[in-house]
Amino acid sequence: MHAGTAAAAAAGATGASGAWLFSYNKENFGNDAGMRFGRFMMARGNANAQVAQYREDIAGITGMTVSKMDAWQTVTTLFLAVGAALSCAGRIGMHGCAPPGWYCALFSGSIFMSIMF
Repeated sequence: MHAGTAAAAAAGATGASGAWLFSYNKENFGNDAGMRFGRFMMARGNANAQVAQYREDIAGITGMTVSKMDAWQTVTTLFLAVGAALSCAGRIGMHGCAPPGWYCALFSGSIFMSIMF
């Protein structure tokens, strides 16, 4: 019976230490839950900031292109307006003899086709 008593005492000690470990682990888990959620929220915040920075970069790149194309379209519109005025009025050769008709036709055709596109 002495061995049975020792085994019971060992089982009781093991049970008590297991209960203590479980309660200790439960407290740590409860404490870590808030820290895990904080880490999760911080990671989400960093990911959102990274996406926002990417969007700002894309807006900056496209903004540069838009401003360049705006200037280019203004200049080409002026060239087309002057070219169409000179071509339609028949003033291409106003400082000398007029160019041949086929040349005027090519010039006018290129102007009108560029306006269409």
